[in-house]
Amino acid sequence: MPSVPDFAGIREEIDLTLFVPCLNEETRIVPTLETVRAAMAELGCSYEVIVVDDGSTDRTAAVVQDFAARNPDMPVMLHSNPRNQGLSCSFVDTAFRGRGRYYRLVCGDNVEPKESMLKILGRMGKADIVIPYYPELPGKSRSRKVISRTYTIVVDLLSGNKLHYYNGCALYRRAHVMRWASYNYGFGFQAHLITTLLDRKATYVEVPIAGFHLTKDRGSPLNLRNFLSTTHTLIEILVRRIRTMVYGN
Repeated sequence: MPSVPDFAGIREEIDLTLFVPCLNEETRIVPTLETVRAAMAELGCSYEVIVVDDGSTDRTAAVVQDFAARNPDMPVMLHSNPRNQGLSCSFVDTAFRGRGRYYRLVCGDNVEPKESMLKILGRMGKADIVIPYYPELPGKSRSRKVISRTYTIVVDLLSGNKLHYYNGCALYRRAHVMRWASYNYGFGFQAHLITTLLDRKATYVEVPIAGFHLTKDRGSPLNLRNFLSTTHTLIEILVRRIRTMVYGN
């Protein structure tokens, strides 16, 4: 089985790139950035924040620009997609824009407290992937918890792994995201990337963190498009496992 290479030629000028996706988050993005600022002040490493406005129809972009102008000491950059590209597409594209050795998604709706952020980022350099999971997640309905747990069990069975959670905001080596992440149109892109890296013998640690679930008025995520994309991801995970068993890579 091939191991995960270091990609020594990749530009890595700072320690960490934080990707903050936004879709109509004008009321939540500033608290998110303030949480990031507080966490990074305690962590004490070099970093950059790349906010991606993914086709917002509110004042998200203007709010970010105003925040950056008022806080020149914080390395905040804004990229605006001309139309909605989807989270997984922006996740991969932003990895190529960044300069950090490590890379992490931070949701733009301020659902992660500073303490949880520090628990994850504080393990930077301890493994190739730092994978968070939630022992409790206030605000998430019982049905959503059942669906989430079922999804984790299915991914574990298909991939041969045994993780607590696949859809959290893990900390990666940025080079690994650029090399192995794919454009999956749905919620399965994190599971796809994590299982790919684990198949290639990447090291990992799991971290229990606190957070809360924020329900947004954007329609139910339980729709045909997400069902098809998630099914596609699960099939890819299974096919990759079979290929690895047969061919060894």
